[in-house]
Amino acid sequence: MKRLLSFVLALLLILLGISIFGLVTGKHETEEPVPEPVIETAAPVESAEPAELTPPAEEEPEEPAVDASEFTDTNSLLVVANKKHKLPDGYVPADLVEPNITATQYCTMRAPAAEAIAAMAQAAAADGVTLKISSAYRGEDYQRSLYNNYSASYGSETADTISSRPGYSDHQTGLAADFVEQDGSMNGINFNQNFENTDSGIWLREHAHEYGFIMRYPKGKQDITGYAYEPWHFRYIGTEYATEIYNVDEFYTFEEYFGVEGGDYAD
Repeated sequence: MKRLLSFVLALLLILLGISIFGLVTGKHETEEPVPEPVIETAAPVESAEPAELTPPAEEEPEEPAVDASEFTDTNSLLVVANKKHKLPDGYVPADLVEPNITATQYCTMRAPAAEAIAAMAQAAAADGVTLKISSAYRGEDYQRSLYNNYSASYGSETADTISSRPGYSDHQTGLAADFVEQDGSMNGINFNQNFENTDSGIWLREHAHEYGFIMRYPKGKQDITGYAYEPWHFRYIGTEYATEIYNVDEFYTFEEYFGVEGGDYAD
């Protein structure tokens, strides 16, 4: 009996010791706290000044490969009459005919231009616009009289901006025409920059190239053509070149496109 009590007591002591040991060691086995994730924030980068974008330079259209003789050959549709290029003395085109278009007086043009202007007038009529001309071919003697009258009225300096000296007129080529409204009288519209706002002026600006005509003296190009803006004066050069010039800019000039010298008189 004593042995049994001793054994039970010893067992209790062992269990008590294990419990005490567990309590002691448990105090030191605390869980390590989980560190919070460190979010690295990048240092703010100073934004660089946006680079200035340089628009690409506008490319000048290449000059067409045209033999220079085309500009002096009076049989050519590209023959030039400007302040730097004089026509042969006494030149009269050999193929002048009366064009089938309403006119305020008798007018003639070279045959190719006459045919084209008639087709153009017919197309305009289909759009409800009546095209009318007051002047086309002008002989050298007539041009001399006209220029002298302007010189007498306004002085030669002003006359040189609105009329040609004899032999230098685009009209003498037989390929040019002046368009007018109504009866062609000097009413503040005809032979005036206001012509650009008329039905005829608007239609011609939009469609003349389709029939081979260009505005010969466009706006803002006096230093190049030698003449003030004339929205009524159109010149026949053929549909191919007229359309190419118009596609560059409606106010692009013959001189710019073909690289032909223009501007004022040499003397």
